[in-house]
Amino acid sequence: MSDTLKIWDAVRKIDPKYTKQVSDAGKQPFTNIDAYYLIERATETFGSMGKGFGLKELHMDEVHLGDTILVKLKAVFFYPAGEFPIYNAMKLLYKTQKGYERVDEDAYKKLITNTLSKALSYLGFGADVYMGKFEDAAYVQEVAQEFATEEYYSYLHTIKAYIERSEHKEKVTAWVLERAGAESIEVIPFESAKEIAKLIEQKQKRAAHDNTGA
Repeated sequence: MSDTLKIWDAVRKIDPKYTKQVSDAGKQPFTNIDAYYLIERATETFGSMGKGFGLKELHMDEVHLGDTILVKLKAVFFYPAGEFPIYNAMKLLYKTQKGYERVDEDAYKKLITNTLSKALSYLGFGADVYMGKFEDAAYVQEVAQEFATEEYYSYLHTIKAYIERSEHKEKVTAWVLERAGAESIEVIPFESAKEIAKLIEQKQKRAAHDNTGA
């Protein structure tokens, strides 16, 4: 790994739990990353915001464009290895497609948060998302398992314990593998393991309820 890519390679992968698909009218759907998750990752990498990284020399202007008012931001992003200028803008007031006037009272706050996210993306934070790799479901599943190791193995433990206690181990194992679309318990995808573990827990609760006669 090149020294110049050291930060990039360390932060390019994002836990899928902190992403969501966004569909804006008339636009191509895209994957959005939780900004506070990015800030948390940056804090782990550089130290606390304001000391290890952040925005300085902020300058904001409101620009009137017909029925729309934009808040424009010019700032300098800094981190331990350097700094660079960054620009951004967000709608403060605008008209909806139905002609209603709408004011975004959180525009200034959103602008700061969004600008931090943009700046961090230039350093490689969440690069795999911005480079389109999260359009590949198999890749997302692979990354999810990397980030959810403890949680993932707890689901596998639930599944294995259920199989071991079953009177029909082969039949239950076949059901699990068919539902997960996997060749063995150890390679069940994260989301499938989570779903199956939840189903098992629900079955066990119903069985316990029936046994008590409550």
